[in-house]
Amino acid sequence: MVERLGRRVNLSENIFPVNIVLQMLLQYDVLNYTHDPSSLGHNANLLLCSNLTWPIDVFIKLGAPFEALIATLEAMWYAQEQPFKATGNRKLLLKWMIYTVEQWRDSSRRQGAPFGGSENAIGLADCLRVLLANGELSGGGDDATWAERGRVVRGYVEEAAR
Repeated sequence: MVERLGRRVNLSENIFPVNIVLQMLLQYDVLNYTHDPSSLGHNANLLLCSNLTWPIDVFIKLGAPFEALIATLEAMWYAQEQPFKATGNRKLLLKWMIYTVEQWRDSSRRQGAPFGGSENAIGLADCLRVLLANGELSGGGDDATWAERGRVVRGYVEEAAR
């Protein structure tokens, strides 16, 4: 529905403010789904969703500016508002940010365009450095995979900032 509405209004900021709609969709995901099958026993109200990145994918399909997606995720991280105060949900924000930067990088490569511009890259490199240093992804398994993806993305962004 969100994708259909975004297309219908052509991402008009007056009708479809990307930052607000993205926040709403991410909150919907956190409040209604779990992406970890082992956590189903803890909260029977949550549905299992194997696609962690679906909320971000909606906006990428719509052609929303990557800068707006990253800025929204970063603002949500620093705001520490519910439901993103809990550690598990903060991990989700971090994973969504890593994924969004990966998609931005891949999109830039496909288009033969520079990645985001130097000002964007400098700010994003600083942000990723802080987020990855906080230890949210210090666990094993899936978290270790995401931590490595984050390090790779941070290296790419730092290179683009030079």
